[in-house]
Amino acid sequence: MAKDIRARLQALVSKLYQVREEFYQVAFGQSADQVLGPPASEQQLQAFERSLGYALPPSYREMLLLHDGWVALEDEADLLSLAQRHEEEIRDRVKSFKKMMREGEDPYNQDNLLVVGGADSTFVVYLDIDTLRADGEMDVVEYTYEEGELARHKDIVAYLKSNYDEVRQWIKDEKGADAGPDPEE
Repeated sequence: MAKDIRARLQALVSKLYQVREEFYQVAFGQSADQVLGPPASEQQLQAFERSLGYALPPSYREMLLLHDGWVALEDEADLLSLAQRHEEEIRDRVKSFKKMMREGEDPYNQDNLLVVGGADSTFVVYLDIDTLRADGEMDVVEYTYEEGELARHKDIVAYLKSNYDEVRQWIKDEKGADAGPDPEE
């Protein structure tokens, strides 16, 4: 199962990386300034899981084994690397997120795991621990402090696929009739 998830993630990450570069070229005439991190080690992931007190969802775990972080995945918000979680700015954002979860009107669990965020971004993506399923996966939730929940996905693969589809639409919107057909899935 992990090999299947890994193969799907590898292909999807490559496509999403390329389509984000294409969008930035079309829209702004420049690179997206995105950077994929090197793989996390099994030992790093086990230590992180011990600190959390639970196992990471298989798709998120496989993503970190492929790329421990993705700078500028969502413009000012990064897929957080294990190392970024120790940076003061990110620790402050996580504290703010947990406080919002604890004090908010919505019944969010403050133990949800922030996976995409940035020091200056109000957009975050988190794993909803209350949706833990038998396969180990959890819902992946896109959220803004201003608007609340924007979207919910069954796992990291579905979240990245949705991101890919959204960026493809942005390219079509920018190019208009010149967009051409979607590449084969």
